[in-house]
Amino acid sequence: MLETTQLKSDSLLSTINETKSQKTITSYDRIIQRLDFSYFGLISMTILVGSIVGGLSASVVLSNDAPIWQLCLVSAAAMASNTAAIAQAPIKWVVNIFILSIIVNSLLVIINI
Repeated sequence: MLETTQLKSDSLLSTINETKSQKTITSYDRIIQRLDFSYFGLISMTILVGSIVGGLSASVVLSNDAPIWQLCLVSAAAMASNTAAIAQAPIKWVVNIFILSIIVNSLLVIINI
């Protein structure tokens, strides 16, 4: 009888812990889980969009005669995003580096307009 009670309490604790862990999942983690379904589609889109935004940023930086470090920053951000995607890094890395690349390139475009 004591063993049965112990087993029931263990299963109850594990159920409570699972429920708590499910509640702590953020909306960002839910988005990442949804994107995991179409991993290769996500990779192709990050390469396409990241390259386009990087190229546009590079042309704006070059047309403004900005310092060379800005062009290096644009290139490094775009290449990091493409490298993570081509190397098939974990989906969270691909998304985070892509977002960082878009932010960096957008800021440099805004600075040079």
